[in-house]
Amino acid sequence: MSSTVQSRLAAYFPDRSPTWIDLLIGILTGVEIGPDILSPATISWPAAVSGFLVFTIALGPGSNSSLGRWVSQWFRSIGILRRVVVIVLFALTVGIVSRFDAVPNAQIADAASGGLLATFLYLVTYIVWAGGVSDWESNRENGN
Repeated sequence: MSSTVQSRLAAYFPDRSPTWIDLLIGILTGVEIGPDILSPATISWPAAVSGFLVFTIALGPGSNSSLGRWVSQWFRSIGILRRVVVIVLFALTVGIVSRFDAVPNAQIADAASGGLLATFLYLVTYIVWAGGVSDWESNRENGN
């Protein structure tokens, strides 16, 4: 990968090498979205594309915006227990809202699949950009 492309991508990835947890998340995400991608006739493409675009913006330019940096800093500062509470409250909110059928559950699932595809591609790009998983492949600085 050229140094220009690497320097532009550096703004969107953490300042550390990918870990085995990152790789595991990528594998689990790939397994989750596999059936949806392999049966494209059953997907609501507008919902999947919308989910993909929203997650792509959130993972890339959105995370580098002032709001994205503020949310990231706030989330890290609240501690592990409070992070778990925020995640559980979010999951409960999604569960409750989905019960009202304002949006069909199939479209929500397809938007989530699009978002997971964006996350999967982000993780694959991150691992390729970094040259492998930490303690696994190459050292970027030495050019190996």
